[in-house]
This record gives sequence, structure tokens and C-alpha cells, in this order.
Amino acid sequence: MPKLDCRTKKDRDKKECIKKKEQNKIKKTKKAAAAKAVAPKASPKAAPKAAPAKAAPKAAAKVAAPKAAPKASPIKNSCKKECMIKGYKKMWDVTKDGVMLAHTYRDNKTGKVKTAPRNTTQAPKGWYVSEKYDGYRAIWDGKDFRSRANNIFNAPAWFKLWMPPGVVLDGELFLGRGKFEDSGFIRKKVPDDKKWMNVKFQVFDAPSHKGMFEARQDFIEDLIKERCKCKNLINSEYKINCPLVITQQTRVETEREFGKIFDNLTKNKAEGVMLRAPNSPYENKRSSYLLKVKKKFDDECKIVGYNAGTGKYKGKLGSFKCQLVKNPTITFNISGMTDDVRDNYKKTHKLGTKITFTYMELSQKGVPRHPRYLRIRK
Repeated sequence: MPKLDCRTKKDRDKKECIKKKEQNKIKKTKKAAAAKAVAPKASPKAAPKAAPAKAAPKAAAKVAAPKAAPKASPIKNSCKKECMIKGYKKMWDVTKDGVMLAHTYRDNKTGKVKTAPRNTTQAPKGWYVSEKYDGYRAIWDGKDFRSRANNIFNAPAWFKLWMPPGVVLDGELFLGRGKFEDSGFIRKKVPDDKKWMNVKFQVFDAPSHKGMFEARQDFIEDLIKERCKCKNLINSEYKINCPLVITQQTRVETEREFGKIFDNLTKNKAEGVMLRAPNSPYENKRSSYLLKVKKKFDDECKIVGYNAGTGKYKGKLGSFKCQLVKNPTITFNISGMTDDVRDNYKKTHKLGTKITFTYMELSQKGVPRHPRYLRIRK
């Protein structure tokens, strides 16, 4: 019988050749498995050969050079991540995602304190008090400063470098107490670098952080602490202190304690105070977890004209044109009337009628700021 040659086309499909082929496959599989199983045992023996004791000095010489690297960096390693100046990206849409707005602490007409949210103590007991800033409310969306109306505040590039990229912060672009009238440059399309040197971004919340109020404050404090170490990374001719400032929050337990803080701040030209509920979320709307308390003064003026209403007040009174009783050279408009007054003003509030109004403070020219109608003078 002729000998089989399994390499030829003639014999490769025969039964004996197929069987032989299968046996070879099994042998190869077993051999590979055996080699894999003994591999870990072989590695410890190979290690000393790969790194003999005599070669150690050479290896040390190679890694010795980088020892000078820390001297070249003005920023500590722990701050490198916080000092990032790349990755500025819009992370919050003010129009879509909203902004947390405050209710008034005490109703101007009834004097009743705003009812506390469920499972929250009645303000001010256990609530946090902070200064209410008289500046421009701004959301840092991770890339730009935006107003409540979603308009961009065009801050200088060097100012924005202080802000953390891709992190959302809620605060106030603030020039200082009693300086609101000097803050108009913040809204200009072309920023004035020298004026922006005096602006602070007073941060009071972090909208995108999912924690409750206390956790958000801890996050803000740590973030600002680390970010403000990065001044050597901000290459600018404008050498200023870090403009990122956390808003101080003081927990109060009594009405008296709250009143003492309010009086102290307003006597020093603060606009008022804000109250934040403990363990509260960031709500993207007007929220009962956030209350505002403003200082108010009252005075008297004489009605010298009427301004027609627009929008929902179309066909009604819009505002009164008023003349300050104690200084007739000062005129201004007053709003805040009820719908009944707006409908019947020509009968109930004739020209020459004297009214009492409230206001926050006087401008540098002596004009009342934010005047609100209170009643006809008695």
C-alpha cells in the first residue's frame, strides 16, 4: 500500500490525514497552555538579570536630573488641578436652568413673616445671615459672567482667568458699599481694565452642586481657597488680589441676634441682608428657602404728573411723577401702587396730592433709590 502524503491535494482529505491534523492541533493547544502556566514562575528569576546590582548607579544617574523641576514651577503640585486655565466651557444656561431668587422676609403690607418651607424652622431661627450686596447679580457659567436676563458681562480676559473653568458659581460683581452708581462700567461691552481691578466676585452659591446649602458652602470655600493660590499663573500686568471672595454666612438662633447683624451691616452702608434656610437645595426659581431683608426709609413727595402704564398695566396708571416735598428741585417716578389705585388714580390721587413713599437710600444727587408708593399722606 503506497505511503500517504498529507501535504498533497490527493491525500489531504483522506480519513487518516484528517485524524492526524486534529491530533497536531491538540498537541499545539496543550503546549501553549503549559507555557502560559509556567510563565509567572519564570518571571522572578528573570528580574535580577534585567536589573543587576551593578546597573543601579546608572539608573540613578538618569532620574537625578528632574530634581530641579519643582523649582521651575511657582505653583504647588496640590494646586495644579485648581490652577487650570483651559477647559472654559458653558455649563449653565440661565434662561433654561434658571436662577434662585428670594422672597421678601416680611410682607410690606401685612408685616407677616414669610412662611417657612416644609420641615424647615421659621426664619430667622437656625437660618444663615449674609450681606445683601448692592452690585450686579452674576452667574459664572464656567466660561462667562451672565446676568439674570442671560446677558453677558464683558469682563477682561485676565479677570476671567481667576475663575474656575467649567464650574458654575452664583454671586455678585461688587465694587463696594455705596458704590453702585460707580459700577456702570461693568455693563459696558468694552471692559475698562483699570476699573475692573477694584471689582470682586462675591460668591454665595454653586447652582450645579447637588449638595444641600452647607455642602455647597464647603465646596465654594475649598474651591476659592485653592484657586486664589494660582496668582502666579495669571500672567497679567494688572497685579491684583484674587477677586474671588466667598460670602460670609452666620447662623442665628433668635430674632434679636438677627436684628443685631442687620443693624450693624446697614449702619455701615450695606444694602440689607439675605437669609438662607439650613439644609436647603438650590432651587432654580423664586424660593422660600431664600429671603431678602432691605433697609428702608420713608419720605414725602407731591404728585406733579402721571406716566401711562404698559404691558399688563396698559390703559392704567404706570407710575406717579413726584416732587420731593423738602427739596422741590428733585423729581422722580414712583411705582408700587395697587390695581385699585391704578384704575382710579385721577379721582383718588389728583395732581398736587402728597404721598408717603419708602426708598432704600439716596443717590449722590439726592434722588431716592427704588422709591415705592406707601399711602396718601395723612
